[in-house]
Amino acid sequence: MSELEFLGALHVELVRHRDMRPEHLPHELFQTSTVQALLEGALDGDVTLGEVLEHGDLGLGTLNGLDGELIVVDGQAWKASLDATLSRPDLGSRTPYAVVVSFSPGQLRALRGPFPRSDLEQHLGRRTEAPERPTAIRIDGRFEAVRVRSVPKQTPPYPRLADAVADQRVSELVEVSGTMVGFRFPDALDGIEMVGSHLHFVTDDRTRGGHVLDFVLLEATAQLDDATELHVELPPAVDAPDRGATVDQDALRRLEDDG
Repeated sequence: MSELEFLGALHVELVRHRDMRPEHLPHELFQTSTVQALLEGALDGDVTLGEVLEHGDLGLGTLNGLDGELIVVDGQAWKASLDATLSRPDLGSRTPYAVVVSFSPGQLRALRGPFPRSDLEQHLGRRTEAPERPTAIRIDGRFEAVRVRSVPKQTPPYPRLADAVADQRVSELVEVSGTMVGFRFPDALDGIEMVGSHLHFVTDDRTRGGHVLDFVLLEATAQLDDATELHVELPPAVDAPDRGATVDQDALRRLEDDG
């Protein structure tokens, strides 16, 4: 199954595993499943981490059963465990949700802090050249603090995401240098993605990281890559999203930012 939609300046293609292309061009995002499916507890995917890395060198996600927070930097995958420690996951592991891109950013931009997350989001929003498209984000720098989370690995029958996140573990990383990666998604992708930004973090020494709840940035460089296409692989148990349906984005934002 291959289905192509056109949302403003963005092409969205929905495919099954058998129809996946082995690699993508710059500015093309590859995603496994949808945020709607994740919210409803579809926590088993059919794409391996190794296959995901064939489609991009920067991104984020999780592994089956929410087994850690996934961070992809410079083509290498890292898994943040419940205590925020990092390890290298098995490339044969499967993912119910991941987003990656062959990162091809524009000009390097300097950021001077201190910036809380809310101010930085606005700053990056002004810097985005095509706000109707998804934007891949990479920030390298020094942080006064980064608040990260992970959740316990789940077992079938899987709970809804809200119930899993209720047991999250939060860690405060103080005076750290590292890399923040993620994506900003436009309103047009409601139901497929979380509208707004989604960020994960790894320290420079690759020992700690996780899903970003909040941070204060001191000094950094930012790189942005506006996407022109989004390819979404749908696992067997996940239907094509109904374009008329929407996700409660306020509730989702509370899960993503505050738990």
